[in-house]
Amino acid sequence: MAAYYNTNQLRSSLQELVQVYVSECEECKELSQDCIDLIKHNFLAEFVVYNKQDNTIEVGINESDKFDGYPEIKIYTFPLEEIGKKVDHSFRNNTEDLEYYGRIISRRKGLTSGSVVVM
Repeated sequence: MAAYYNTNQLRSSLQELVQVYVSECEECKELSQDCIDLIKHNFLAEFVVYNKQDNTIEVGINESDKFDGYPEIKIYTFPLEEIGKKVDHSFRNNTEDLEYYGRIISRRKGLTSGSVVVM
């Protein structure tokens, strides 16, 4: 069975889901793998780490254009509370990204749909 979403539903559901991720992180002091995957996807990041001491998220993004040698990774740090704004700001509207968001949301809701349809 397929799960059907439109872009506005995906965006608002994703915002709610990120707030759940933040609450879980504040409670257990660990960032869930789904949250890490979402941030990596949206920012095309090499890594995402939760810093417990500062209550911040560190995102490492490859800044180099060339593929020879070691990558030039720039680390961006922002407070855990701002993750919702950052993910919303980096929301992408192309078909592949919308399907990715739909799969994350469906998985969290416990739906075992084989496909996601974006309308």
